Amino acid sequence: MSYRIYNGTQLITTTSSKSYTVTGLKPNTSYQLGVTNYNGSRESSKTTITVKTRGIRLVIPVSLTVNSTITLNYQEYSLGLVPIGTEPAGMFGGGNKRNIQAKVISAASGKSTVELLDSSNEFSDNTQMNKLQDGSFAAFTGYKAIYFRQ
Repeated sequence: MSYRIYNGTQLITTTSSKSYTVTGLKPNTSYQLGVTNYNGSRESSKTTITVKTRGIRLVIPVSLTVNSTITLNYQEYSLGLVPIGTEPAGMFGGGNKRNIQAKVISAASGKSTVELLDSSNEFSDNTQMNKLQDGSFAAFTGYKAIYFRQ
């Protein structure tokens, strides 16, 4: 006996295993996953569930109020992240700026974990932000930066 795994109407894989890990999912996104029995020539009706992935989580070294919402500032090519003159045209000093809302999901030992409320995936889960000299907090990956100021 084998099983067919679907994402909506799209067949992801056929497997003989009773467990399967779906990869490549976006943060904070709903999916309708389904499974059928398949014997090589006939397929059963599909059983489906709807799941929603959680947002990317960041750790900020400051105590914030749990369940509050904060605003993070995202931008690419901030000054100092790439050598001057190597940024794309129009990006000197930062570009692709946007605000990202995040919910504080926990706070302990002077650190808070926040979860991004959109499908942003520019940073790895549980990225640690660091306190900067101006009192703000930031994390950097390549030419991408995310900031928080109280």
